[in-house]
Amino acid sequence: MINNKILIVDDEPDICNLVSDILSDSGYLVKKAFSKDDAISVMENSGISLVITDIWMNSNEMEGFELLEWCKSFNALTPVLIMSGHGTIEYAMNAAKNGAYDFLEKPFNSERLLFLVKKALQERDLKIKLMDSNNEWLKSNQIIGKSSEIKNIKNICLKVSKSNSRILISGPSGSGKETCARFIHSISNRMNHPFVVAACASLSNQMVDQLLFGFNDSKSKKNTKSLFEQANNGTIYFNEICDLPIDTQAKLINVIQDQSFYKYGSNKKIKIDIRVIAGTTYDPNEAVKNGILREDLYYRLSVVPISIPSLNSRIEDIKVLINSFMEVASKLFNKNKLIFSDETYILLQSFNWKGNVRQLKNLIEWLLIMYGNEKKFQIEITHLPPEFQRNEDNENIHKYDFNLPIKDARKVFEKKYLEIQLNRFKGNIAKTSTFVGMDRSALHRKLKELDIKSDR
Repeated sequence: MINNKILIVDDEPDICNLVSDILSDSGYLVKKAFSKDDAISVMENSGISLVITDIWMNSNEMEGFELLEWCKSFNALTPVLIMSGHGTIEYAMNAAKNGAYDFLEKPFNSERLLFLVKKALQERDLKIKLMDSNNEWLKSNQIIGKSSEIKNIKNICLKVSKSNSRILISGPSGSGKETCARFIHSISNRMNHPFVVAACASLSNQMVDQLLFGFNDSKSKKNTKSLFEQANNGTIYFNEICDLPIDTQAKLINVIQDQSFYKYGSNKKIKIDIRVIAGTTYDPNEAVKNGILREDLYYRLSVVPISIPSLNSRIEDIKVLINSFMEVASKLFNKNKLIFSDETYILLQSFNWKGNVRQLKNLIEWLLIMYGNEKKFQIEITHLPPEFQRNEDNENIHKYDFNLPIKDARKVFEKKYLEIQLNRFKGNIAKTSTFVGMDRSALHRKLKELDIKSDR
C-alpha cells in the first residue's frame, strides 16, 4: 500500500523530530526539511501528500508563507498546515488568507495535530476523486458487460490491479480502453492518487516533451509541472501511445526504467513513483513492424497485454450497457429514464456499431435529450436516429414478436424469425441457438430445411 508522505519544515530540529515521532507512530511516512529551499527540493523529488511548516524560520518571519505560496503553484492539491509559536488571530487569519489548510499553535496538542492531518488528507483524497470524476460518465469506472470476453478482461484487471505491472490495452476506437485503465486504477493501491491522461494524438511534436517532462526557465523562474509530476504516486495513461513521437518514446523508456527524469532547463533529477498504462487502436505487433511503436517500448509496456473486443463481437452486453448508460445519463441531464421496446433492442443488437461503446453512449444521450422530458416514454424503432432505421428487416421486426421461443412461433414466419436472429448474432450459431431455445444440431437441421445460410 502506498502511504501518505508528510513533509515537516522547521528550522528547529527538535520540533521536526517531535512532530515526526508523533506522525510516524500513527503510521505516516515522514520527511524533514529545515528551510524553504530544503522543502522545495524534497517536494520536487518525492511524492508529498501534506506539508506542515513553521512560519518564522532562519530569521525570515515570512519564510513559511513563501513556502505556502510555492506549494500552491507547484501542486494545489497538497494541503499545507501552518504552525507557529506566535499564536495570534492575525497569524491564523493570514494563514487562511494565503491558502493554508489550517493553523496550529505551538506548543500543540498531539491529538489536534493528528486530527488536522487526518482531516486534511481525507479532503485531499476527496478533491482528487472529484477531479477524476468531473465527468459523470467516469464516476463508476466500471467495465460493463456479462459476455465471456468482458468477464475474462475483468478477471485480468482484478489480478493485475494490486501490482505495479505495466499494461498495454489494445482495441478499436470507442471500445473502452480508457475505461479499462481507469477501472484498474480505481481498484489498485494507487486509487487515492491521481489518474492522469496523456492524450498522445493531441500533443504537438513541439509541445509534447514540455508537457510530459515540464521545464525550468531560469530567467523568468517559471517552473511548469509535468504530467509525470502530476501523476506522482498514481497512474499515467498514454492514450494512443503509437501517436507519441519516436524520439519521445525513447525518453519514456528511461522514465519507466528509472522512475525519474530531468526537466528541460534543469540538471536536477526528479524521482517519481508512477504506474504506466498505455492504450492503442493499432495492433501492437503491426505498429512495431510499421515503425510507429518502438519495439523496446512495446516489450516494456506489454507486461500485461489486454485486448478490448468490439461491441459487435459482444452484442449480449448491449442491453446491460444501455441500462447502465441510462442510469448515469438520466441523472447527468436531469431527464426521465426511457423504456426500450423488444423490437428496438433487437434492432440495436443487429446494428453494425462502427463507433463501438462510445457510439452507443452517444445514442443514449441523444434519446434522452429528445424524449427524456416525457414520463415512462417507450423508445420504438421510429424514434431512433435515421442511420439506425436503414435496415431491410425493420418491417418484419414491426410485424412480429421475435422474443418468443421458436416452438411457439408460427411456422409462417419461422424463416424470417431465424434470419433476423442470425443477423442479430452476426451468424453465430451457438449464441442464436441459446437465445431461441433450440439445440444446435436441431437448429442446423431447421436452417437446412428452410434453406437459410449462416455466415459462420
